[in-house]
Amino acid sequence: MKRIFIDTNVILDVLLQREGFWQDSLRVLQLAELGNVKAYVSASSMTDIFYVVKKKLSMDAARQAIEGLLKLFDVVGVDAADLTGALMVPIDDFEDALQAYCAGKMNAEVIISRDTYGFIGIDIATQTPAEYFN
Repeated sequence: MKRIFIDTNVILDVLLQREGFWQDSLRVLQLAELGNVKAYVSASSMTDIFYVVKKKLSMDAARQAIEGLLKLFDVVGVDAADLTGALMVPIDDFEDALQAYCAGKMNAEVIISRDTYGFIGIDIATQTPAEYFN
């Protein structure tokens, strides 16, 4: 089974129905829901998702979002060793470096993100949701 790592922006596209993006991102989440892929998300993404959904929608929406996501994804924990490892990833943006490090830790075959340029220089393929289906 293919192992994919989902970046925060893909999930937020769906939850916030971001115009022009949410449909393709939803297709990725549906793959996980159907059990067609083994999908991972970092614990740090979950806290970011909660914060953004609470701010944009409501506390209840944020709680429901996290509850639903916990059923879809395996959550990759983040500890001090992971943060240290992310500092060694050749990416300038620390958040992206941590995502890449977590994806590598789980042996993900691909990172699904709308910000593929943020992951240049790593050994894991990175695709947008639309590219993933082409």
